[in-house]
Amino acid sequence: MPKPHLLLLSALTLAGVSVAHADLADVRKSGELRVVMSGEYPPFSQPAPDGSLTGFDADVAREIARRLGVKARLIKAEFPSIIAGLQAGQFDIAVASQSKTPERERAVDFLSKPYYYDGFQLFVPASSAAKNLAGLGGKPVAVAQGTVFEKFLREQKYPNVATYSGEQEIFLALGAGRAAGMITTRTVGSVAIKNGQKLKPAGPVLQQDNPYITLGKNQPQLKAAVEKALAAMRADGTLKRLSLKYLGADITVPTK
Repeated sequence: MPKPHLLLLSALTLAGVSVAHADLADVRKSGELRVVMSGEYPPFSQPAPDGSLTGFDADVAREIARRLGVKARLIKAEFPSIIAGLQAGQFDIAVASQSKTPERERAVDFLSKPYYYDGFQLFVPASSAAKNLAGLGGKPVAVAQGTVFEKFLREQKYPNVATYSGEQEIFLALGAGRAAGMITTRTVGSVAIKNGQKLKPAGPVLQQDNPYITLGKNQPQLKAAVEKALAAMRADGTLKRLSLKYLGADITVPTK
């Protein structure tokens, strides 16, 4: 049975999660900061053996809540439902490795700075001879549904985009030969390789990717408080420490 602080949500169940918070005063009154993430994006967020969420995003969320003087309530939701939940007020913030796009900016608010810096990377099985997307010959390329990786492939008019709910399904598809490659971040793929996935990067980084923490529109006090907490975490080394712990490198500063 799942832990009471860890909810699995779909787009169909968002309306029944909890009462919407209007801004920082409501968060502090409730005593909790409801933070949403996919929970299917290791090493940023993934389930731990006890049913909680672990990873870089999870610990960043817990530390932000601590600095706001409340507890973090981590909520696991399918990636395409995260923005809808923020709009409905069912989540307070998303620490979910969200890249900024014009469509998302119209729907939710972004903090002023990314909380880490990364890039899109094509990964292929270690036995593959492909050096780039063209080298895959139109065979399926796997991406998580609703992500900027899917958007990138469709904008490139790649002919065979295979969408999955998260990275674990993608790794299974690659292992079973249902996909010839995948696009994720350079960091996610590199950590997966270190953890035993038989993959390799194909070609250079396709595009820079600088994810942000997001929240619903018209919550200026909450936004300012989260901005302040994150800035303090960056200044005192907490963000760097968490990056080194989970990612094996400091990706909290812009790449040169």
